[in-house]
Amino acid sequence: MALEVDGVELATDDQGFLIDPDAWNYQVAEVIAQQQDLQLGAEHRQVLDFIRQHYTEHHVAVDARFVIKFLADELGYGKRARRRLYDLFPYGYLQQVCKIAGLRMPRGWSTG
Repeated sequence: MALEVDGVELATDDQGFLIDPDAWNYQVAEVIAQQQDLQLGAEHRQVLDFIRQHYTEHHVAVDARFVIKFLADELGYGKRARRRLYDLFPYGYLQQVCKIAGLRMPRGWSTG
């Protein structure tokens, strides 16, 4: 499969995850989000930035519990952080957040 962004085709796997996470940028995120009927806002971008920063430093997807902690502590959601993650990304961490962040589907995870 391929994803077209500004006339450039980016390779994806059969689930729509980017093959090359380094090909990601906000335009790619917007296209993937639009395919899922999601309009990205400032908080979406903050979550995506957090995930991408972790990926850049550690070369793996950050565990969802750390994203929830980021929402709780850094964005001030406290105990409402888990709910806020699903408000922002209704299809969940793997199916939506990692995909929009341009990460490969983590090994051992399945969206099917």
